[in-house]
Amino acid sequence: MADSTSPKPPATPPFAAALPLAALFGGLFLVWCLSVVWMRTLPPGDQWARQLWPILLWIGAIALYIVWQRPPQPARWLGLLPIDPPRVAITLAAFVGVFAWHAIRIQVGRPASGLLYELPPEIHIWIVAGVVVNALLFHGVLQTRLTELAGSRLAIGVTGIAVTLFRVPSFFIGGGFGVEPGMLVIIFFIALIAAILRDRSRSLWPAMALAAGNAFGTLL
Repeated sequence: MADSTSPKPPATPPFAAALPLAALFGGLFLVWCLSVVWMRTLPPGDQWARQLWPILLWIGAIALYIVWQRPPQPARWLGLLPIDPPRVAITLAAFVGVFAWHAIRIQVGRPASGLLYELPPEIHIWIVAGVVVNALLFHGVLQTRLTELAGSRLAIGVTGIAVTLFRVPSFFIGGGFGVEPGMLVIIFFIALIAAILRDRSRSLWPAMALAAGNAFGTLL
């Protein structure tokens, strides 16, 4: 029988515990910036690389962290489980709410783009895939681990900032040379709401649904 008075092993300092997460996202951001430089050299018609490479990069980062850190019950840790009626209801409400908001914006004066109905089906598939891996990376891996290390409030704020920061290089992929401040504000606001949904529901699906509703709503 173990001696209850025996000293416990020292807890890992928070800074040391956060190093794997910082290394993952710091390295990923560097690779992402270099990837943008590479994608800018591709021919305009080469959309497969521009669509597929970011998704593969995100999937690789997620898999690397899971294999490296081995969180218990990865699907539950990421927020993919459990799936129950309350979480399903929140998920549906998140999607419908943000999509309806975009529809209302069109009705009160924003010009409609009509891209949602004009884009080929494969683009819709890319959008869904991008939303899924983005949610898994930021609201699954990053926010979950930050919540464990520093609590919900800091995790929500840092996740919102990280999502926005990683979107900055995207403005340069298509040949552009400027960042749109107004767009960054919207990205941060949506990411913040998604992080709050992830935290309050203890599920990744509402955050994912919010991002999907926003992505498709902007194409109305």
